[in-house]
Amino acid sequence: EEAALLRLQSLADRAIARFKTPGLRDLGHGGPYMHNGQFTTLDDTVRFYRDAADQARTGALRNGAAQLQGIALTPANVSSLVAFLKSLNEDYE
Repeated sequence: EEAALLRLQSLADRAIARFKTPGLRDLGHGGPYMHNGQFTTLDDTVRFYRDAADQARTGALRNGAAQLQGIALTPANVSSLVAFLKSLNEDYE
């Protein structure tokens, strides 16, 4: 059992920082958005998640991640969130 724990610890040590999640900086310069490029703007992307969250809370979204229920954006919040995300853009234009 101790050998198995050591192997797991060794594996965990080697796995640290192997998968790097992209940050939010310059997200506004990064379209199209989503894994398949279906949205051309941040506004559309944020609205998609707001709608998916609403559907998840009402049970209308099949197989939705539980974390979606925690997104509580109003339509008025969308523009504020998009403005914040765009504020993280580098000014290199």
